[in-house]
Amino acid sequence: MNGSARIALALFTAAALLYLLSWSYSCSSDQAPASEQNCANRFDDDGDGKIDCVDEDCRDTSTCQANPEFCSDGLDNDGDGAVDCVDSDCAGNPNCSEDCANGTDDNGDGRSDCDDPECRGIDPRCGGEICGDGVDNDNDGRTDCLDEDCADVIPPCGGGVTPDGTICAYGEDEPHVCECADGQDNDSDGRADADDIHCFGPFDDDESSYATGIPGDNMGAMGDKECPFDGNSGIGNDGVCCNPEDPSQNVTPNGCDDRGCCEIDVNGNGTGEFVYVREDCVFAPACGEEGRHGCSCSSDADCDSGQYCIADDDDGEKFCSTCAPCQPNDACLNPCECGEQCFGGFEQPPEECGGQVDGGTADGGGSSCPVGVDECTLDSDCDSTANERCTSGCCYQVCPEGVTPCETSGDCPTDLLYYCITGCCIEVPM
Repeated sequence: MNGSARIALALFTAAALLYLLSWSYSCSSDQAPASEQNCANRFDDDGDGKIDCVDEDCRDTSTCQANPEFCSDGLDNDGDGAVDCVDSDCAGNPNCSEDCANGTDDNGDGRSDCDDPECRGIDPRCGGEICGDGVDNDNDGRTDCLDEDCADVIPPCGGGVTPDGTICAYGEDEPHVCECADGQDNDSDGRADADDIHCFGPFDDDESSYATGIPGDNMGAMGDKECPFDGNSGIGNDGVCCNPEDPSQNVTPNGCDDRGCCEIDVNGNGTGEFVYVREDCVFAPACGEEGRHGCSCSSDADCDSGQYCIADDDDGEKFCSTCAPCQPNDACLNPCECGEQCFGGFEQPPEECGGQVDGGTADGGGSSCPVGVDECTLDSDCDSTANERCTSGCCYQVCPEGVTPCETSGDCPTDLLYYCITGCCIEVPM
């Protein structure tokens, strides 16, 4: 090969190399663009080590503005500092439920397998108490929600309300914790168990209505007139709802009479109104949320059909409500006294009870407790043998003398069948 040919070959080879280098650079640029191109493909498009919504290039896109957390990719997709199952966005995601036997913290709550409340009390492989089956599985004398093993098992126990744990098995139902005793807001109305006006006691198995779940309950010819608290149909034992000779065993809750005329705080402003707890009666929301429910009125005609115009605190400004006003039967009324736990979660307001109100006395100085009622700062200042507790700076009786105060039916005597209603142990009516 002569010199000219060699020179031509060298020039050709150099040109080819330059072309190949240019082609290679072009291809690598296609594979690694200057910015993230697809913000939901789980791929690092621009090769900067950041994927999808984790990459700053994607933060302003509609995909990432929606803050999606992909719950099983090991990345903080929405940039809120919480990854996968630890992120609240993943609550309820199937990938985040706890497998109770794989040695892994599947749901990211810091506890794995039987140490996790999702498993303890629910999965038989974890031993101990199975919460909600009506059986004392670990033979420690405490069943279901009354067993401390179930304290944080949600559901059926836990959740901010002390569960009573009373077992229901009406009709052909399997034994289970009654809806009005399980510590849960079963009907999602913001109130659970004794704080829900649909619950006539822990034996009530229907928190969503004034039925109790007991077959035939209050379905007789005078079902809307008889005692609603005895848990059966017919008037045979309605006397337990009006027992002035022995009020300590009156099954009517504090604040009610024998026909379900009860003092409750219908409109949520701290004072009580006497209304019938039956049919469609519910707590009144703010005006306008349900037609005229909660709005001011002067007569029933100002309210929607099926609503009543009732007076705040029985004689104040009036508002529309699904609850019908009533005049209690004084002969059978179990009054809601200061210091008592009352029906539907109601308590008499501090200004009605005297004593300490917001750190001072009601009248700005001196004793404002009723005559014969001692002042107090702590429960220990009161007479515990008379069931007195310190409420609003005054010693008030929470239950009649000789009656055991309670939080749950498990606090009540076991020699007879008792249940806990409005903070006092009452013998179950037979």
